[in-house]
Amino acid sequence: MTYDDAVKYYTASPKFLQVLGNDGLVKLLDFLQNPQDKLDFIHIAGTNGKGSVSLMIAETLSLAGQKIGLFTSPFINRFNERIKINGKDISDKDLIRLTEKLQAAISQLDIELSSFAKITALSFMYFCEQKCDLVVLETGLGGRLDATNVIKKPKISVITKIALDHTEYLGETIAEITAEKCGIIKPNCPVLTFKRQNPEALAVIADFAEKCGSKLLFSKEKCEFELGLKGDFQKENAALAEACLRFLGIPENTIKEGLKKSRWPARFEFLRDNLLIDGAHNPDGISALLASLKALSRPVHFVVAMMQDKNLEKSARLIDDFSGKVTVTQIDTARCIKAEEFKKYFKNADLQPDAKKAVRYALDNAENGELVCVLGSLYLAGEIRKEFTNA
Repeated sequence: MTYDDAVKYYTASPKFLQVLGNDGLVKLLDFLQNPQDKLDFIHIAGTNGKGSVSLMIAETLSLAGQKIGLFTSPFINRFNERIKINGKDISDKDLIRLTEKLQAAISQLDIELSSFAKITALSFMYFCEQKCDLVVLETGLGGRLDATNVIKKPKISVITKIALDHTEYLGETIAEITAEKCGIIKPNCPVLTFKRQNPEALAVIADFAEKCGSKLLFSKEKCEFELGLKGDFQKENAALAEACLRFLGIPENTIKEGLKKSRWPARFEFLRDNLLIDGAHNPDGISALLASLKALSRPVHFVVAMMQDKNLEKSARLIDDFSGKVTVTQIDTARCIKAEEFKKYFKNADLQPDAKKAVRYALDNAENGELVCVLGSLYLAGEIRKEFTNA
């Protein structure tokens, strides 16, 4: 098996099965002697900010001298980014070796698993083998039926901002979506969230916590420490990470250092002075991005592509209302809406189906301090990042 074979093994499967559930994964993990039961976890769910919060917690815990696993999605440049220990990606050699073992087990059991379930199992195998002290575990979709939710009792559950997203799987209202996210709350296990969480979401979280006998903790409104992650919206994410770290007994100086050190690609990331990429892909995330852009007081040319299962109409309206230039593009994946179709959601947008050409055109024609902002998808951000940084 080569590296490309290993990656293809995961990407060739559907990301999530149409019928969600973990029966097959539980059977597989039992066959593998339940590596997840030998690990301690911080479990993180939510709509926006999961990756940033996970990173800041993991980076800081690593500085505290612990061996910390980090499982996130999606990747930006290489598949290995999804599974890290103390900031270092899983090696190609370990990825191939464990994938061969995983593939053999699934074949022997004759079960069907989604790509996310397979990758989750892979991460448990790796973190257990490497004897991690603690694993920061980000959910993929929802919480209740998410593959990561096979863990028994994390040290703390963390719920980031809740917004409408993945409505075809999780429900059509904030309350329904929150209920799915709250599936990660375990009996007598503390749960942490924002006090300024959506009121409807907060009511559901509080209800779940009470029923589970779980202490409900809140972060302060914004973190006051210097952050490595840029964008005003990261101050709220950092406050959540800070509260989690304080709960775990991490000293304040270590928290300050960890939050300052944390870097995360495609989160309000400047590739050049006039080129910014961000993975904002739903109205809540886009609103947060636009607020940070407004604080820069610069004219903006948006280059945007989105997956067709997102709230395209509201996202386009928010971008339109910012009064910048807009170029609609697309990326080569079946989930992405075609640029020609997406353009119809905007009042006045240019069309360039080739994302790289769209960004180059915007940069070549930028004038008077104009900022080119690429948004709408982490996959798009990753593609542009690779093109313009040789990463």
